[in-house]
Amino acid sequence: MDSVSHFVSCDWGTTNFRLRLVETATLRIIGEHKTNYGVKECHAAFMAQTALGRQEFYLNYLEGEIERLPKVHGNVPIVTSGMASSNLGLKELPYAELPFGKKGTRLICEKMPLKDGQTLLLVSGIRSKTGMMRGEEVQAMGLEDRLSPYLEGTLLLPGTHSKHISYRNGNFYTLKNFMTGELFEVLMNKSILANSIEFEMLDSDGKNAFLEGFDWGFKNGLTPNLLTIRTRHVVEDMGTKGNYFRLSGLLIGDELSYLRDIGKHVFLAAPKHIFELYKMGLETFVPSDKLILLEDPILERALLIGQRKMLLLHAK
Repeated sequence: MDSVSHFVSCDWGTTNFRLRLVETATLRIIGEHKTNYGVKECHAAFMAQTALGRQEFYLNYLEGEIERLPKVHGNVPIVTSGMASSNLGLKELPYAELPFGKKGTRLICEKMPLKDGQTLLLVSGIRSKTGMMRGEEVQAMGLEDRLSPYLEGTLLLPGTHSKHISYRNGNFYTLKNFMTGELFEVLMNKSILANSIEFEMLDSDGKNAFLEGFDWGFKNGLTPNLLTIRTRHVVEDMGTKGNYFRLSGLLIGDELSYLRDIGKHVFLAAPKHIFELYKMGLETFVPSDKLILLEDPILERALLIGQRKMLLLHAK
């Protein structure tokens, strides 16, 4: 790692953009910079102009934001994962095919020269017949050392589009996608349920409401229970309290219901704001010795571990 003392981690998602200057050997973060300029907004801005080509437009933004990071000796390489390699991003790279291993040798990458001799390593995503992902495959590689003591299981990466990835002996084999987070936003804001739901903080009542909704979704599925959210408000005159977490529980219960008889380890790695909800649901049916909890700091570091693996794999 001495030859690559530092690198810039770029996580360019659909709605967010994040840079971190990282010490390669220790993964110590020296500086960090975030914006809300995800590839969706960047693509819209690119399409609204004609002066620059796609790569030049995206790289102009990227290079300008890198200038905001602390200066270190030399022009350190940049590793970019996430939606930057999608058809809305900097340059579309084809998806690699499952399975893939902890070293990332099957992932498709491309090196791109930047100004002043700096280089960018763009990492593609992974697809299967049942799903696709860009960015989470790098996180999975970074989490592998946490999974390996258990030999086999399913890794859950919840989010706007949740990913469930099967793991066995250092390799990831199958992928399922669930649009849980996006469905929640649509149902809460655009559906007939909207007037029956309002945002709440998670307290003891919220937890009870979540577990009630989770039970509905887990046992009977999503669609038979959706209108119950509105019925409790309009017909039973119970108000809107609890419906925010009741709907969340319903969706997550439906997402996780296929795992009820899996009999293997379940690894949960999620951002802080949704970690507790998935944990509550999983604890209702997964034995404690089979549920492995990987909290937000572990997930954050996993991205850097995975990006470092890709950097060193393509360093030559």
